Amino acid sequence: MTFVRVASVSEVPPGPGKLVLVGGKKLGLFNVDGTIHAIDDTCPHRGASLCEGEVDGTRVTCPWHDASFDLATGAHLSPPVRTGVAVYRVQVVGDEVQVDLA
Repeated sequence: MTFVRVASVSEVPPGPGKLVLVGGKKLGLFNVDGTIHAIDDTCPHRGASLCEGEVDGTRVTCPWHDASFDLATGAHLSPPVRTGVAVYRVQVVGDEVQVDLA
């Protein structure tokens, strides 16, 4: 595993996601009750940014067509999507949020 710094903890408050670009990927970071999740930011349906979606617990809903995804597993939870999104391992070291891109 190779973790890379993507943000500070203070940059990922609870609520809406934070978009970060790292290793050529767009990732969405989400703080749910102090646990930070990292997923691919692009909805597989039409390409919307999931960081712009509504967060409810560990569910994020795409702002364009209401597809939703589990932030912990990346699984799709409702149509119109048929596939989930990739999730990435996250570790917090001091004030650094680090993600494993492998």
